[in-house]
Amino acid sequence: MIKTALIAASLAGIVALPVADGPPRFNIEQSCSEAGEPAVGADRSNQVCRDDERRAEASLQRRWNSFPVLNRGPCVASAELVGPPSYVQVLTCLELATPR
Repeated sequence: MIKTALIAASLAGIVALPVADGPPRFNIEQSCSEAGEPAVGADRSNQVCRDDERRAEASLQRRWNSFPVLNRGPCVASAELVGPPSYVQVLTCLELATPR
């Protein structure tokens, strides 16, 4: 619930950002470098993190154009706010921000 509120707040605070033609490109190794450490989550290995990131990246590649343009920039920006950016963060943000 807190995550949803933070995403909504970040989307409300960002009016317009330039958006690339396709999904962002992140360094999965950098995003997962701290996987398995207590701050990231118990029992989340580096390999599990990389697998999650690759699945999220593939999903973003397939679905990028189905997400509203106005949500793309803020979701990418919010994933880059704290620590290495994550495809999982971008995908989750876009899914929560997109009306069904």
